[in-house]
This record gives sequence, C-alpha cells and structure tokens, in this order.
Amino acid sequence: MQNSASAGSASSPEKNAEIIRDFIIKVWNAGDTTAVDRYLTPDYVEHAYDPKSVAGLKAMVALLATAFPDQRSDLEDCVAQGDRVMVRIRLTGTHNGTFRTKEATGNKVDVRAVRWFRMVDGKIAEHWALLDTLALFRQIEMLPPPPGPAKHQ
Repeated sequence: MQNSASAGSASSPEKNAEIIRDFIIKVWNAGDTTAVDRYLTPDYVEHAYDPKSVAGLKAMVALLATAFPDQRSDLEDCVAQGDRVMVRIRLTGTHNGTFRTKEATGNKVDVRAVRWFRMVDGKIAEHWALLDTLALFRQIEMLPPPPGPAKHQ
C-alpha cells in the first residue's frame, strides 16, 4: 500500500469525493456490477470482501442487490483528504432475498457502514469497509435481539 502522500494521485480531494459519490449511486445503489470496472485501477485491492480483488467487490454488490433489492446507501458524511476518501453510510432496504444462509424475512433493515477509499488518478485503488453486521444480523433474524433490561425483584 502506498502512503497518502504518493505522487500518483493527481485528482483533487473534492474530485475524489465526487467520484466516490457517483460510484455509490451507480454501483451500490443500482446494484450494477457492470459499472464497477470503470471506477477501479487495474491493480485494485479489496480489503473488505473475499476474494481480495474486484471479484470480491462485484460478488458483494450482487449479493446485496439480490438479498435487498430495494437497498440504498445514503451518504451521511464524506471526508476527502489527499488521496483518501472516507464516507459514513446509512444502508436501508428490505430483506427480500437470501443473505448468506438466511432466507428472506421481509424485514426492513437500517444499518450504518463506514467505507475508506484510496484514489489514484481519479480511480479507486483500494477499499476498506466496516458494516454494523451485528445490527444487520439482528434485523434479519440471524441473531436474537439484544436482551431487554434486567428485571429486579
């Protein structure tokens, strides 16, 4: 991984943030795996999904589009500095398809995610993500709800 002062990042932070916003709309919100390649460098590295390549990213985009066909990622924050862009996202949708091993529940989901991107010449070179998986799993009934308040006798 290059450091954030690398010379290969010619785009401004503002332009990088605009590219990421467009990427989220066209790829994540539309579930369009065919649009992925135009946003990525040839040596793209995926740190959040397996495999750790464009194939892993495309697989996750397709999985979310199938499991949550109405899913939407809304940006709540976007910070760009140097060659890095960080976004905080609110992911909403309805669990109308299988997610991992869990059949559709019809439940609404509302979870948060944070994504980091490293940009090179206006393209995404690396991606990291943290999703509130615990909240998602509880909302689609893969895990029980949190325990209620303790009852005192």
